[in-house]
Amino acid sequence: MKTLSIVIPAFNEQDRLPVTLSAIKAAWDAGRMPGLTLSQVIVADDGSSDGTVAAAESWKGKLPIDVVALSKNTGKGAAVRAGMARVTSELALMYDADGAAPITEVNKLLKAMDGGADIAIGSRVMDHEKSLVTMRWHRRIIGRVYHFLGSSLVPGIRDTACGCKLFRADIAKKLFAEQRVDRFAFDIEVLALALRHGYKVAEIPLMWTAIPESKVRIIRDGLEMFWCLIMLYSGSFRYRSR
Repeated sequence: MKTLSIVIPAFNEQDRLPVTLSAIKAAWDAGRMPGLTLSQVIVADDGSSDGTVAAAESWKGKLPIDVVALSKNTGKGAAVRAGMARVTSELALMYDADGAAPITEVNKLLKAMDGGADIAIGSRVMDHEKSLVTMRWHRRIIGRVYHFLGSSLVPGIRDTACGCKLFRADIAKKLFAEQRVDRFAFDIEVLALALRHGYKVAEIPLMWTAIPESKVRIIRDGLEMFWCLIMLYSGSFRYRSR
């Protein structure tokens, strides 16, 4: 049995977070996560203005909840970085608060880890598994454009942004201590760092359903992602040697 910490970045998720936490509890209670002991559920609150923190804390006693709260809204990348710093388990799962990929899909990622991967990431775009993905057409197009623009940073990886990624915890701590992008483009940065360090990344097709009320704002966040890609290509981010 391996120990697992789940890091859930959350911004104004008081309504969706309890549904996701309930699904996590149900999966472990039903014995549907063989080979994994759940030791932490770290909710990394990104300066929410609603009751997200209270919603997370209400699950203490039912799940091993650990809440880390940023003082202001800084970005998903910053929230995940803060959450990963609290991990104490052998494996660390980055998992979106909307639960778009059922938590039981993590069993597929674990199998890839058992096969020698250092990092196993969910994919929503692998051709032979498209029938498993429910996504509105505009989000699919945006995702493909984003991938096209960033593909040279992560050769061989087709979906950098799926919110279900499993890491060896020691590697997660190293990568997230180095990464600098605070908002949505952090995924591609972390994976680029992983490849630079020579870690083995496995991309695994998962079931995934788009959940309403996405926190991604197409124009503002799209422009910011594009700017971050330019910065990554230019080497403008300075990384500490570890």
